[in-house]
Amino acid sequence: MTMGRIAGILQAGGRFDEALKILKEDELPVYERLGYVHELLVGRTNLAITFLRRAQEGDRGEALELLNLALAEARRLNLPEALQIEQLIEKTRLGTPFPKTAKLAGVRGTAVG
Repeated sequence: MTMGRIAGILQAGGRFDEALKILKEDELPVYERLGYVHELLVGRTNLAITFLRRAQEGDRGEALELLNLALAEARRLNLPEALQIEQLIEKTRLGTPFPKTAKLAGVRGTAVG
């Protein structure tokens, strides 16, 4: 089972702090180190959604920063995920609550450098 899946299970159970720790300290650094740009932008988006679901002070700002990073890469690579990320940014700015199942789909195992 991948760390991302473990984080997803923790998130579904409301254990946001543990999910955030796995995503930030285990999953995203691997994608960065390997140069997996697509997986990194998906991971950043899912991390942002976790922050939004946790909804503590400062989480919305952290989420917007991550979403903007992911959007810049999605646009640079001309990926269809850019539209989903734009919609998430808009929802975040409007203060729309996020459902338990919110997640950006489509992780592939390709390195883009």
